[in-house]
Amino acid sequence: MTIQDIAKKVNSSWVHQIRCGEHRFVDITIVEAEGRFFVRQYKFGKRSWRDAFLDHPDGAMKVGDTEVLIKGVVPENLEEVNKLVNKAYFKKMNIMYWLMRLTYSRKKHEASTLELIPQI
Repeated sequence: MTIQDIAKKVNSSWVHQIRCGEHRFVDITIVEAEGRFFVRQYKFGKRSWRDAFLDHPDGAMKVGDTEVLIKGVVPENLEEVNKLVNKAYFKKMNIMYWLMRLTYSRKKHEASTLELIPQI
């Protein structure tokens, strides 16, 4: 499987799944920007999937019926990437994304961006 194959699958659906380590898969929307894959946190409770990735970055994502091993990491160029990720979410979700953004802290949401790096 190539990055382009993964991108096609990510871009063809709203709902995907991720997991950290051997934990269960959770539903999430993954976006693709310039051949890179990103997720953001919407709920900020204790013991989140994001916290699990920060502790142990190895995991997996499911796109369609395909499971891909990943590393979940904070992008080194987070501020630059956030502009691309905002555009990617808007492209995928259109007006729904802007409506969702009314219900949470934009700064906190953008700060939660994780990159999912396929281990292929």
